[in-house]
Amino acid sequence: MVAPSTSPYVNSPTPSQLREFVPIYTLDTERIQELAKHARCIKYPAGSKLFSLGDEDNYILYLNNGVIELSNPSERITLTAGSEQSRLPLDPHQPRQYNAVVVRDAEFIVIERNLMDILLTWNPFSSYVVEEIAEESYIPDDWMSSVLQSPVFQHIPPINIQIMFQKLESCPVTEHEVIFLQGDPGDYFYLIQQGSCAVIQSTGIEDTVIAELKSGQSFGEDALLSNTSRNATVIMKTEGVLLRLSKADFDNLIKQPVVELISLEQAETMTARDPQWIDVRQPEEHYLSAIEGSVNIPLSRLRENLPYLSRSKPYIVYCDNGHRSSCAVYMLTAYGYEAYVLENGVQSQTTYPD
Repeated sequence: MVAPSTSPYVNSPTPSQLREFVPIYTLDTERIQELAKHARCIKYPAGSKLFSLGDEDNYILYLNNGVIELSNPSERITLTAGSEQSRLPLDPHQPRQYNAVVVRDAEFIVIERNLMDILLTWNPFSSYVVEEIAEESYIPDDWMSSVLQSPVFQHIPPINIQIMFQKLESCPVTEHEVIFLQGDPGDYFYLIQQGSCAVIQSTGIEDTVIAELKSGQSFGEDALLSNTSRNATVIMKTEGVLLRLSKADFDNLIKQPVVELISLEQAETMTARDPQWIDVRQPEEHYLSAIEGSVNIPLSRLRENLPYLSRSKPYIVYCDNGHRSSCAVYMLTAYGYEAYVLENGVQSQTTYPD
């Protein structure tokens, strides 16, 4: 497809235009405004080819005006702007599974895929309760025991834990010191050896303390899991000591053994254990293309649904590209569930609505 920067007609969509599309409408006002700054509207005349079967690119496209046709050797679909189906991304798979041709002069909203991933995974855990986080797995006199008793660390091989403790960098911190700001790049995973800190989230209108963390607890993993920016600001409430681990070491020593990828073939061998499939995308995405038998629990709603999940069965989690499902599996593991990320996500096996 023609890149937005080289298209003969380029302007920016308004936040109200973006709010019509899935899953953008789930974002808060600040995130939609941020998206509007970077998204682009481009126009193509009738007869233009938007993309071809097998193409790979870094764009998510929405049909804002006009009519297009999606086709492949087994299917032909006509999409008209304003229809319910046009609220979804056009052929969101990579590589593309359709040819896309403009039937009637059309305008498209184009968004970089990486930016969309950042915004969708920016705040999946905003429903945390401060008191619950502050007390969970907290042993005031033994920070190391608290760390090692976490369900996450019980999934990590002992040799990894040994290497992790060797690689942890000790950082003395002062009261009110800012560890990182919301929007900063994710570079380190942190453990609190001494002291306490506040996790603060900004909506652009007000700041809210969403968690208070103490010795033996960790923070900073969200951005590392999803390869996105920090979803909150962390400030020390007291002086203390933090231990930090680089992103590369976090990926190798913690993420890799905890967030386990399995193929569709491996998942099918688990039938005797009656696994539950979970789609952590938005309902509209689930409706468009879902793995048969899966339940839809959007990432932002996962934590509140934890009490309804059984610990007696494994969970196979998927999304479109692994970012949201990786966050979900890490959360499930942290709460003591057995969970796996489906490699290649929804593209592994899909069923489509009639």
